[in-house]
Amino acid sequence: MALWSDIGSLNIRYALDLFGTAAFAFSGVLRGFHRKPDIVGMAILATATALGGGILRDAILGARATMLADPVYLLVILGTVLVSALTPARLRRGEAFFKYCDAVGLGIFSAIGATLALNDGLNALAVVFVAAITGAGGGIVRDVLLGEMPLVLYKEIYISAVAAGALALLAVRGLGGGADLAFLAGMAVTVSIRVLAIWRNWSLPRFTVEGK
Repeated sequence: MALWSDIGSLNIRYALDLFGTAAFAFSGVLRGFHRKPDIVGMAILATATALGGGILRDAILGARATMLADPVYLLVILGTVLVSALTPARLRRGEAFFKYCDAVGLGIFSAIGATLALNDGLNALAVVFVAAITGAGGGIVRDVLLGEMPLVLYKEIYISAVAAGALALLAVRGLGGGADLAFLAGMAVTVSIRVLAIWRNWSLPRFTVEGK
């Protein structure tokens, strides 16, 4: 856990990380329910969604994949899969609920990615990039496994929410704020924008070919 020691309060960061893992795992399971996977398929989707972005981030930063080194992460994912298997069918089919779970995981993971990149001495643009990879990487892997267009390529506000959160984190740190405050600011901005976008049906302009 030494890699995370500069993020601030380690216990709080660790708890949020596990919560984000559960949220992303749950969103991965909900996203794939329409394909009627078996329990192994559910576990694969949950694991890909929850760990994919963090593994990609650690590979970019040249760090050890801490999520694989700590068995608690995998236990949280397996527990989430079991709970999801017992979830009422109406809830499992709820696309909006899936998106809200995804929004929570997005905010937590992207803030972690931005903090690690900043602590690694990367420039602001690279910090935003690493935040986006951390937050959206797992979802991209999940959607590829499902044979669907990744959610980040839709008209919905997704990566832009991550960018805003990462910039908020950088602003707080630049103004002399501590790591804890910056982390919470980045997470809150990302989650808030994503949740508002879902609730208000905000979207970015789409590029289309005339006549198509």
